Amino acid sequence: MSTKRILGIAAFGALFIAAAITVMLFFSYPARDSTMVPLPDVSAASEAPGEAPQDTLNRVDVTSETIQSVVSELSRPPVYMREVIAEIYWEGGHALFNISVSVANEITALRVSPSVGAEKRIIVTGDEFYIWYAGDKVPYKGSAGAPGFTAADSDEWQMLVRYEDLLELDRADIIEAGYVEFNGDLCVFARYLSPLLGYTRLYYIPTELGLVTGAEEYDSSGKLVYSMSAGECIIGEVDESAFTLPDGTSVLPE
Repeated sequence: MSTKRILGIAAFGALFIAAAITVMLFFSYPARDSTMVPLPDVSAASEAPGEAPQDTLNRVDVTSETIQSVVSELSRPPVYMREVIAEIYWEGGHALFNISVSVANEITALRVSPSVGAEKRIIVTGDEFYIWYAGDKVPYKGSAGAPGFTAADSDEWQMLVRYEDLLELDRADIIEAGYVEFNGDLCVFARYLSPLLGYTRLYYIPTELGLVTGAEEYDSSGKLVYSMSAGECIIGEVDESAFTLPDGTSVLPE
């Protein structure tokens, strides 16, 4: 692979990490401002947001007071695959990323197809990552993070927020929480504000799955600046070919 291509991949890696870190920063700082942002249309739900549907009457009531307790009981599946769409908006345009995700025991493999630019492949293991374009014979390799890196941390590479972030909030800073149907799944949702830029954040987490299935972020004027939505999560299966490096070596343990 040419020096120019290596530098190009390295630049992408830096930009991708910067974008992910930016998104994570956006979703990491709560505030007490109570500015309201309309929730998405949930007319298909059996009840309004914040009210448990009729078939969930035996479930714990989800409110801003209890959402952290509910979320703390969730756990992400060790092996799964799904499709994610992440979008970032700015004045006059936006970027869309179609991301195919396969996770196997804290090793994450991604196929990232941006609305502009070439498709990239990314594999993140416990302590290193690989990035390459189609046709490359040698991937760019770098350090993935500090010791103790987990599948939850790999969400940053997927341009996703982590449901674990909700546990770090001051309870008084969670403006609203409850039940809602999102993308056909019964989810708990939480809404809070960030003091960083005065942005409003929304999380949607299926009650049977410890993964964020949807998220939105609005700036202080109410404009959408970030969104993500995940398709069906297939638990217990992965695309094993996604974990194969350009030289044919698999990063999955034997």
